[in-house]
This record gives sequence, C-alpha cells and structure tokens, in this order.
Amino acid sequence: MTLLEACSFFQDLTGLSASLLSGSRQQALFCAAYQFHSVQSYLTLDTLKCFLEHLPSSQLIHLTDPLGIHFVFVTAHHVPLALGPFCTELLTMSDCRTLFRDVPSLGLPATDYLAYRSPFPVMEERQVFRLTKCMLKNLGILCDDWQIQNLDCLDSEQTDSCDPEIHRPYSELIVERYATEQRLMENICLGNRFAAIADWQALHNYVAYKKTPKDIGYTIENARISAAITRTVIRIAAIQAGIPAPLNDKISGESAAIIRNSSTIEEINREHERLISEYCRIIYDHRTKGYSGLVLSAIYHIEHHYFQNITIKALAKDLDVSPNYLTSRFRCETGLAPTAYLCKTRMSQAARKLANTRLSIHQVSEQVGILDANYFVKLFKKEYGETPSGYRKRMSL
Repeated sequence: MTLLEACSFFQDLTGLSASLLSGSRQQALFCAAYQFHSVQSYLTLDTLKCFLEHLPSSQLIHLTDPLGIHFVFVTAHHVPLALGPFCTELLTMSDCRTLFRDVPSLGLPATDYLAYRSPFPVMEERQVFRLTKCMLKNLGILCDDWQIQNLDCLDSEQTDSCDPEIHRPYSELIVERYATEQRLMENICLGNRFAAIADWQALHNYVAYKKTPKDIGYTIENARISAAITRTVIRIAAIQAGIPAPLNDKISGESAAIIRNSSTIEEINREHERLISEYCRIIYDHRTKGYSGLVLSAIYHIEHHYFQNITIKALAKDLDVSPNYLTSRFRCETGLAPTAYLCKTRMSQAARKLANTRLSIHQVSEQVGILDANYFVKLFKKEYGETPSGYRKRMSL
C-alpha cells in the first residue's frame, strides 16, 4: 500500500482527513482549506512550512489551536502528514456564545464558528492516536516507541504588544520549545536539578497566562493539563535514567493527586518544581551512589512516610520482597539498616522543625512519628549530641 492509498483508506475508514504536505502547493491548499480566523497563525504558509521542516521523527504532534480545533502531524516515509481537523467535544449555540462572550477579541459570531467546525468529526484524542498508529503500522512503520507531543497554539496577536516575544515568528518559538523540552529531559536524566527547573521555567513561559480580560487566558484547567504533559515528559526521562517503573508510577501518581487538589495556578507551578527536584534527587542518587531500584523505592517510602508507623515487614511486602532480603540489600548499599535510616530521617526532620517552628517538643515528636516524647528526646540526643531544647536554643542564636 502506498502512502497516498493509505491516506485515502484512513479517510474512508475514519471520516478524518489525511493530508499529504510534501510540497508548497499541498501546504498552501491545506492552509486555505482550514484557516478560518487570524488566531490560527500556524495556518499561514511560511509558518506551516517552517513547522514541518522541524517536525520530529518518531513523534505524533497533537496540535490544539485557540478555536479548539485539533490536528495530528506526523512524518511517514519522510513525508509530513496532517490528520484532521477534528474536535474533541460537541458545542451548542449556548456554549459558543459563552465562549465568545469570555473572549470578545475573537470577534466571531457563534453561528459562523459552528458552521466552520460542524464538518469536523468529534473524536477523542486517544482514538485518533490509536488510528494513526494503526495506519503507520500498516505502512511498515513501527510505532512502539513513538511519543505523543501536545502543542497548544496560543494567539500571539492577542498578547501584550509591549512584549517583544510576540514579534518572533511562531515557528521559531516551536523549534525553541522542542529544544528546551529535550534539554529538560537530558538534565533530568543527569539529575541536574537546577538546570532542569530552569528548562521547565523556560517551557512554562511559552504558555504563560495573561491577565487582561481580552486575552485567551491560562486557566487552572489549562495549568492541570500542562502539568500532566510535564509529568509525561519527566516520567519518560526518568525511565531512560533507570528509575524502576513502580517507583516512577508512585512519584507521578502522588504528584497528580497534588495537582488535582490544588486550587490556584501558583500551587500547581510549585508542584512542578517540587516534582522536578524530587526526580532529580532520586536520579542523582541512582547515578552517583549506585542505589538499586529496590533501595531507591525503600528510601522514597521512608522519606515520604517517616511520620507514619513504618515497619520493615510492611515495607518489604509493599516492595514484594522478604524483610530479610530488604534489610540485607539496604544495609549493603547505604551502610544502614532500614530502621536506622528511618530514625535518621525522623531526627533530621525533627531538627528542621525545631529550628524553624514554635512547635512544642511533644508536637515535634508526634509529627515525626514518635508518640513517646521521652523516647524522642533520647533518640535526638543520640543523633545530635544535645537535647531538642538545647538544639532549638542554639539554632535561634
């Protein structure tokens, strides 16, 4: 089956357009067919041409434009393809009126917008990804390792005209974004925390929300979607760095729960940085100290649940090994038994609380998982050579 035949079959089977974009004429026809409003700046010939020239191999680029129209771009046998447009939700006239009331600068009648999008199929993104991979597989292109890259196209014309970034070609920003994303993954693989956070902040600037009423805006839901994309990028980098899948899933899942419970964009952004720091620290330990996946997982559990009643038996069961094996491997790699590491972690957290809070000794003891305050004082003195009260007094000087 030729590429053209595959595209024709794909279109007949799914109702989704499949456009070959190998030359200027095909690209110009594509832009003319689908550009409806100036906010769709990616559908100008020069921008589309530059974008396609830098289209990564082994990636499905899922693009969502400011009007909620979706495309998937991919390269097959060195030829760029566009699959779409499609929509992911049905909109009523009332929905459209609400949309354009919230974003009056679009200047679109709801009836015109509905007429524009009505021919486009309504499909879930994951369904389109699956169909695309099926088509590529039948063309003899293996897709097992292909990554999905989500790209939100925000309208540069609706941003602050004083911002010099808006005068840069959109295609230039796309290329820069891909390069920054690659650097983020590389720095996470190296456990380079500060460089990775700087890369994330640079990526974040590409979708930074504006505060004037006329802007398309960056809502908390957008921030949650962005966080999910960032987690995916970080998770892939962590797998490449050798972090075991169960630990990877646990870290990512706990971060997802924090994001779901966040009530502001600022909280979500802080979680981005915390998550990157967490991964980088674990990867750094894995690289420099040679900790195995088992020991990394045990350390993570201890450091995040030290305030709970942790037993070696329960920890070993959670990690699917015997208590003796866990203790042996942990001691061999860290020089400490898991119980000693837990105690050391608790005392370190207690010292931080003593130095930075006004909590009573009893409260500090409880917050680090030791209910007997007298026993806590004994353990603290053994670790730091002085009582908790003496330590607090010295640190306050």
